[in-house]
Parts: sequence; C-alpha cells; structure tokens
Amino acid sequence: MKYNVIVTKKNIKNIILKVKSDGTVTLSAPKRTPNIFIESFLKSKEQWILKNLEKIKKNSTKAVDKSYKNGDNIEYLGNIYILEILNNSKNFIKIEDNRFKVFCNKEINKKNIETIIYNWYKKEAIRIFKISLDKYSNLIGEKYIDFKIRKMKRRWGSCRYLSKLITLNVELIKKPIECIDYVALHEISHLKLPHHKKEFWDFISIYMPDWKIRKERLDKI
Repeated sequence: MKYNVIVTKKNIKNIILKVKSDGTVTLSAPKRTPNIFIESFLKSKEQWILKNLEKIKKNSTKAVDKSYKNGDNIEYLGNIYILEILNNSKNFIKIEDNRFKVFCNKEINKKNIETIIYNWYKKEAIRIFKISLDKYSNLIGEKYIDFKIRKMKRRWGSCRYLSKLITLNVELIKKPIECIDYVALHEISHLKLPHHKKEFWDFISIYMPDWKIRKERLDKI
C-alpha cells in the first residue's frame, strides 16, 4: 500500500476505519477479527482511503507538529536540515553544513525554540516573498499596496483586489523558490482578474507556462 495503517484490536462490535486530518489512517477492529479479514477489508477500502488522503493534501497546509528537539527535520526553501540547538547569549539562527542551528539565550524547551524559529521564518518570509511579489508585480504591471505574512490553515495566499492587499502563508517559506514564485504570481494576477475562470489560468500561463508543475509540486511536498 501507498500509506501506513495503524491497526488496533479492541472490545468493539464493528470495524472502524478513519482518515484523520493529519493524514493518519487508523483501523479499529473487534479483538477476534482475523488478520486476513482486516487485510481484505483494507484492500476493498483502498480507493476510499486514497481519495480522502488526496482531499487532505489539497485542502490543508497545516504544518506537522514538531517536538523541536535536536535531530528534528527543519524545512526551508525546499531543503531539509537537521535541527541543532545550542545555548548562547543571544537568539539567532545559522544554517551550516546541512544543520539548522538555533542559538537560544533562554531555557531550551519546545516553546522557546518554536518561537525563535517562527520569528526567523517570518523575517525570511517578508524578505523573500517581497522579492517574488515585486518581480511579478513589475512584470504584469499590477501594483499591490501592501502584503502581510501569517499562518493560514487552508490556503497559501489570498488577495483583496479592491484594497490591493496580499496575504501569504508563513509556511510557504518552507517550499522551493519556484513554488513561492507561483503563489506570488497567482495572487498578483488576482489584482487584474479576481476569479478562477479559464481567463485567469490562461493569463497565468503567459507568464509561467509551467505553473501546473509548480502547483503540483507545492501540493505534494
């Protein structure tokens, strides 16, 4: 199978199959249910499971909860780094030799490390997203007034075309530059075409012929 299933046997009467919002697939079965029957049941439900996993992938950009301990994977611009936490007189972050080094001047715990990383992500997002937004703003001749960075559960960006305000998801900073560029062009284009009709996608294709590939990569990673 293309996914893992957490199987537990309990004192229940019926099989219960769930696809959770974080992509976890669980199956609870009566204690005496034969394993061969469970395997057959899962096989019969494979398309249903895949359909729900795909729906979660498309409709949610929620980040996976991390422990923020040494050895965790940290994403930045499409790359994965190993988290290394060190005590220091001030808070800062340094990427070196495939290590994402977090220097912390407070007690080393999840909350403090998460705060340092989030603040750094946000600072980097402001810098890098502005480059992409300005590039496509100048290219298509549509000017935005301002842009904001915040956590968004179900979208990578949004555009208020009347006020010319663009909002981008801070989680986007974890994705490759080509994906960031796609989202930037997408939102800037809404200043001209505030809809998702064929005309909008044709317009996107003029400036980014491979937008479908970028969007697919953004949704998968």
